[in-house]
Amino acid sequence: MKTERLYYDEPYLLEFDAEVVETLDLGDRVGVILDRTAFYPTSGGQPNDTGTIDGVALVDCYDDEKSGNIIHVVAEKPRSGRVHGQVDAARRTDHRQQHSGQHVLSQAFVELFGWATVSFHLGAVTCTIDLPVDSISSDQAASAEDLANRIVQENRAVSIRYLNQDNIAEAGLRKATERTGEIRVIDISGFDRSACGGTHVRMTHEIGPILITGISRAKKQARVEFICGNRVLRHAREANRALETISQTVSSSLFDTPSAVAAVWGDLQQARKRIEDLESRLLDHEAAAFQVKDGLALGAFRDRGIETLKLLAAKIAARPATVVLLADQSDQLRIVFARSADSVVDVSAILKKTIEQFGGRGGGRPNVAQAGGLNALSAETILEFAAKLARQAG
Repeated sequence: MKTERLYYDEPYLLEFDAEVVETLDLGDRVGVILDRTAFYPTSGGQPNDTGTIDGVALVDCYDDEKSGNIIHVVAEKPRSGRVHGQVDAARRTDHRQQHSGQHVLSQAFVELFGWATVSFHLGAVTCTIDLPVDSISSDQAASAEDLANRIVQENRAVSIRYLNQDNIAEAGLRKATERTGEIRVIDISGFDRSACGGTHVRMTHEIGPILITGISRAKKQARVEFICGNRVLRHAREANRALETISQTVSSSLFDTPSAVAAVWGDLQQARKRIEDLESRLLDHEAAAFQVKDGLALGAFRDRGIETLKLLAAKIAARPATVVLLADQSDQLRIVFARSADSVVDVSAILKKTIEQFGGRGGGRPNVAQAGGLNALSAETILEFAAKLARQAG
């Protein structure tokens, strides 16, 4: 006996009674098979319902395709006989809005551009559809969004139909189906007809607004990220709060914030460039004054950063017949070795032996090499070891 799926014909049903047919040992969980259920299992891009069975939380709900039963995963074994199920109303409402909104938006892209949805995912925060095109312009996305919202506002009826497999070719489905036997079809009056087993609204106005929140590339296709209904309201509130905070920070009115932020960003970039130029000049002075003894320049630093260390080493190595060995202790111990163009010392060979001695990872070329994550009591210990090797090599 297969589980009777009450949500097929009654997607608004939130409470039901059922008989326990079988319980399954799932380790630290229990699988429960009921003779009938209103809980939707994860399927077709839509996540499972949550709720309770006799007051015990439903952890998961999935379809066992081999048996045709739905497995309800709970933390403890329910009583035998008759039990009472209660579906989480807020989650069910959200899933109806998102899934029905997807049908409308997918058909909008078909009507306007002939792009059929390849896949759909209903996430906890956002939903996505993948379309078989390289890219989607903002104008194209806005057009599809406008059409979808017009269909929502027209408050078209959404009905559930069952068609025989033999008649499916004449049904005018948006996308061909591989399902067999009696096929459940969601019909949005005069707009979309799709084979689907999910939970949907009765009228399109219940979907609420449909908002495209992003477009990206995924698996050589265009991915459209969107939200519907109550999610749009929450998104608008959060976005408005964020925009208010930014506008106050840059002392601008709400709708002048983009230009104000652009101006601040431009000033920041100029300031960064000036700082980089000044730091480079300071490094020129530091490199010129850096002590070089017997062709070796040794320096132990703290919190200078690997990029500064590399730049300083290159500037010091501009001197003739010089080997530069620098170390920096910050979140980890890092080293940079360099040599002047006329030096015969292979600093990558010195680095390799230093890593063998003190651990860490790195590499480079004969004229410059670097490593990080070395294990030593101090930077000076590593520099003394490397300096000995450099003297031998020179």
